[in-house]
Amino acid sequence: MDKKKIIITGGLGFLGSAIAKNFFHKYDVVIIDKVEQTDSKVNRLTEYSDHFFYRKMDLAEMSTSDIEWLEDELTSTHLFFHFAAAVGVKSIDKDPKASIIKEYQVNMALLPMLAKNKTRTIFASTSEVYGNKEDCKEDQELSIGTPDILRWGYACNKLMTEFLIRSYDVPHTIIRLFNVTGKNQSASQGMVLPKMIQDAKEKNRIYVYNQGKQTRAFCHVDDFVNSIDSIVHSDLFHNQIVNIGNDENKISILELAYKVKELISPNAEIELKDYHEEYSNESEDIFKRSPDTTKLKQVYTPSIGIDEIILSFKDE
Repeated sequence: MDKKKIIITGGLGFLGSAIAKNFFHKYDVVIIDKVEQTDSKVNRLTEYSDHFFYRKMDLAEMSTSDIEWLEDELTSTHLFFHFAAAVGVKSIDKDPKASIIKEYQVNMALLPMLAKNKTRTIFASTSEVYGNKEDCKEDQELSIGTPDILRWGYACNKLMTEFLIRSYDVPHTIIRLFNVTGKNQSASQGMVLPKMIQDAKEKNRIYVYNQGKQTRAFCHVDDFVNSIDSIVHSDLFHNQIVNIGNDENKISILELAYKVKELISPNAEIELKDYHEEYSNESEDIFKRSPDTTKLKQVYTPSIGIDEIILSFKDE
């Protein structure tokens, strides 16, 4: 029997590639990404390239042939994983307007196609939609930051995509992600843990913004993949929102820095910096962010602790 087909947008990225590596045994995998497949700096699937069909394509600027190809592919697609987006505080801060505009352009082109084919879609939203909150629940009222700060446009965009998916009646599960991390995640996009570890190894410094009292809850990428697998193969969460994260790994950023020092680079110095030494005035720090994962735990309970997450970077 032929395997069913899945499409992963942003499939060469950290999360998209993790899904691809998990699912290629079970499905025919088609990857869409705007970067070159041969670019080893961003392609985490080089050794798996024989297992996928790859199409270089920018969903915000599709040509006529791109649109025709995708429309044809969707007629036989079992699952559509939509993970193409600007990623990381650093990249969003660098060009917040572009991330907002491009997501709009992608939505206007892509969602009508998904609606026409009634393609079940797994959409990677963000915990940014909760603003500064702890123990965030999927059905709570949302309150993000001031509209004077362009960073919050990213959260608004993701939330609008959630509303558009529902408005177009696309069969879906929306996942809101909380600090998913692990080996091979890029430090250049401002992700907290890989940036700390890179600085500890290369500069013998671990930088902490302000006093480091900010809290996060980190989730290992393997727990993320197992969560996705469990969601896809359960009969739950159709046309619903689910948080993916690990509520057991809540930690302050200063505590995290000391753990990185202990486990990765004992001689590294911890240095406090003002947030705006690194980020523009169009960005704003998040002081607290953690998930309520009661809903996720109906199908999967993340179990990888913070020490094991940190140690997974050690041999990079």
